[in-house]
Amino acid sequence: MSKISNKKIYGVVICYNSAPVIKELYERIDKELFDKIYFFDDNSTDNSYEVAKELDWQVLKNSVNLGHGGNLKKAIKTAFLDGADYVLEIHADNQYDPNLISKAKNFIDEDYALITGSRFVNKNPHKEEGMPFLRYFSNKVMSSFTRKLLSIELSEFHTGFKIFGKSFYEKIKFEDCSNNYLFSFQIILMTKFFNLKYGEISISADYGDKVNSCNYFNGFIYLMQNFVEIFFYLMAKSKIFKKSIYKTK
Repeated sequence: MSKISNKKIYGVVICYNSAPVIKELYERIDKELFDKIYFFDDNSTDNSYEVAKELDWQVLKNSVNLGHGGNLKKAIKTAFLDGADYVLEIHADNQYDPNLISKAKNFIDEDYALITGSRFVNKNPHKEEGMPFLRYFSNKVMSSFTRKLLSIELSEFHTGFKIFGKSFYEKIKFEDCSNNYLFSFQIILMTKFFNLKYGEISISADYGDKVNSCNYFNGFIYLMQNFVEIFFYLMAKSKIFKKSIYKTK
């Protein structure tokens, strides 16, 4: 049993070409925080799968590349079908510290549906942690815009640190979400739309050369897609048109 809560907490590591840092990530994780850890290799072209197989967690490899969102959807479903009450998204590139899940204890005990990690709680990650300025600026501006427009009380909307609760799994049609990075933005809007409990904790992140962040071109496409998703959210709230992700599961 996890030392955080009497609820079953699983970690799901999502991986694509992160072989050089997988062992470092494994050693970093406090295993007592999790009841089980899964490792999902998204058909990497390096030897990520072989490295992961040497370590003590459950390793699966996709036969085809599913994309960031696709791999995470598979991981979430697998963990909850296996009995998890909460599932932490862990990036194999070791950008985020999985042990920070301990900060979410109160949210977990209160059955929150979605808990996110924010790099913007009472700090400037560009100045204090070396977050690239363009990523910092675009994230800050877009997060502020989304928060004010949609009344979603989060300081950051573009984070890879997320904890999913069973109520999220049972009520959100996450399978219909994007198979790319847009997945991470869509699920926040869906949680708000269905009036599920959400919260955030303060986290930090690494920005070294081994981190697999999307490039600036894909980041621009992702940014444009955010505006499209906000439009669909407002349409659904106004009961004009409901995209499939805003229909009851």
